[in-house]
Amino acid sequence: MRVAGESVRGRRHGWGASWGPPAGRTLAWLAAVLALASCGAHIASLPPAPHVGASGPTITRIQRAGTLHVAADLSYPPIAFRDDAGPKGFDVDLATLLAQALGVHLTVVDTPLAVLHAGVPAGADLALGALPSGTVPGRASAPYLMVGQAIVSHGRGAVSSVAGLRGLRVAAVAGSPGAGVAGQAGASTVELLYLPEQALAALEAGRVQAAVVDEPVARDYAADHGGLAVAGAGGATVPLVAVAPESAPDLAGFVADALQQLGQTGGLARLRERWHL
Repeated sequence: MRVAGESVRGRRHGWGASWGPPAGRTLAWLAAVLALASCGAHIASLPPAPHVGASGPTITRIQRAGTLHVAADLSYPPIAFRDDAGPKGFDVDLATLLAQALGVHLTVVDTPLAVLHAGVPAGADLALGALPSGTVPGRASAPYLMVGQAIVSHGRGAVSSVAGLRGLRVAAVAGSPGAGVAGQAGASTVELLYLPEQALAALEAGRVQAAVVDEPVARDYAADHGGLAVAGAGGATVPLVAVAPESAPDLAGFVADALQQLGQTGGLARLRERWHL
């Protein structure tokens, strides 16, 4: 396996959310985000905010300040991204509901996933994203979304299963479950890149015959690029969780209760519908 265009300085690693220079999003990624934001597909309304008890020193501090600061990586549409109007996506909607439940405003702090893996950054109250329990310092919630892998290929020669990757040239993101899927399937070459859209661009350019990336990214990209087929890759899934600092058990408890209520009342299902997840 090789990493294309490797640059140690500024690399970002993570489980399927974002890799690459934190200060610069590629033009292709920006174009994809703007197309996603303008397509008008996400029409379902936000569900009601949860009504759960919230008390404790961290909750009190947030309510007095009037703002919940949530760290998220805004380079992963449709989970979390930025367009001309500001932060958007599933995680941003979820953070909005948590802020509403506390009676405060929301500020999203765009933070690379690699930084989030070190814990909730200074200036943020909470982190959301691909931050499984045990990999990030802090108090992690139960998963609120499980993200699987998907195979993207040209429709005229669609790859319909993992077994179909055997002997093919495949693109994936360095350090991601997709790279493991491609390698274990017996791909002849696995081109490792930093960002999901780079892997998909390699497919469209004809450098590879298939790409294995996170399923939400795959389906949104394919919806905006004709002639591509998407097939579930099964196997590895990535949990998306909320992480509060160890020093904020009251906030962690509030988030756990809020997520449980959103799950029971169908709020999380409404968010998945909203973003076609």
